[in-house]
Amino acid sequence: MANPIVLKRFEHGDRLYVQAQQIWLILVAFIESSKISGLKGEMPTLYYSELALRMGREEQGAGRFLGRQLGILGHLCIRNELPPINTIVVSKITGMPGDEVVLPENKDIVQAQRAVFKEDWFRIRVPTTGMLRSVWECNDI
Repeated sequence: MANPIVLKRFEHGDRLYVQAQQIWLILVAFIESSKISGLKGEMPTLYYSELALRMGREEQGAGRFLGRQLGILGHLCIRNELPPINTIVVSKITGMPGDEVVLPENKDIVQAQRAVFKEDWFRIRVPTTGMLRSVWECNDI
């Protein structure tokens, strides 16, 4: 008897909103595992290049090709009154997020990053590709 339910895999060349869903999964796993590791006094961040490798991509200039996908996640978070999950992805050179970062009013990067680590991301359902596509189309990222 054939299995009628087939899982899809993330692939190189997926649409931006599908890549955003993959990034969501990676970031949530990174955040929640960092909490378990108990890094005290240090704000865990993930370099663009590390994120790209976790996505199975090894191209140079990861920050240039991940910006729009991370922007989608930032806008989604702000719309849902969540801290912008994309703030923890930073450049190796500057240690700061790129232009795609989306911040709530009256918050700086460090405040937003702290808020990301206070959130219980495992209680939030994974956004569907349809939701992420809507954010992409509405925000002209």
